[in-house]
Amino acid sequence: MKYTFSCADIGMNCGFEIINAGSEEELLEMLKTHAKMDHGITSIPPELIDKIKKAIRKSGKYSFSCADIGMNCGFEIIGASSEDELLQQLSIHARMSHKMSNIPQDTINAIKQKIKVS
Repeated sequence: MKYTFSCADIGMNCGFEIINAGSEEELLEMLKTHAKMDHGITSIPPELIDKIKKAIRKSGKYSFSCADIGMNCGFEIIGASSEDELLQQLSIHARMSHKMSNIPQDTINAIKQKIKVS
């Protein structure tokens, strides 16, 4: 999985971004250096770190199997480009195959915990 972040995503107007860092930790270390060198920030406050973490975009191929949450219908999604795409496709499956008008929030939370990204 790769990690991408842009300062603009948290309202900063500096144009700095990191694309395809190998880990969240690597990305945060790069941001610490950027903050110090370009903004004079020697220590990023915890509330800003939280804001940054929420804005980090993960890229890779997303997959999910209904069996991962105990549904034995045999359905799988492999190779979705984002979590949003996977959830949209899964919503169609739930509606068409299981006659569900929407997926309950507790089920969505369970699904999100079982999504695999490669």
